[in-house]
Amino acid sequence: MRGRRIALAVAILLIAPAVGLFGATGRTWQDGELLSRKTVPMGRTFLRNQYVYRVRGLNCDYLVVSQTPLQLDLYVPMKFSADRRHILIQDADGQERKVHILQRAAASLRH
Repeated sequence: MRGRRIALAVAILLIAPAVGLFGATGRTWQDGELLSRKTVPMGRTFLRNQYVYRVRGLNCDYLVVSQTPLQLDLYVPMKFSADRRHILIQDADGQERKVHILQRAAASLRH
């Protein structure tokens, strides 16, 4: 009986950190703002739109495209997390929207 308790305790101690690693998203959130937005009609019938945004971060500016419009105003602080090909943007309503990076450039000097 005592051996089972010790084995159970050891198993929990070994599994708990792994569960914590898999549960964490590992995202690094940055502060930024939308500098511009443009609605682009798509397809032959122009019934669908894509939404192109310019996002300014601390070290990098991004040109991104989204299938749905973002619920954010221009020049209002926002949070985003960038990886290689996508950015997760937190909307004003708190929802995370995934957008595709079209272009990445080092941030220009700001006055």
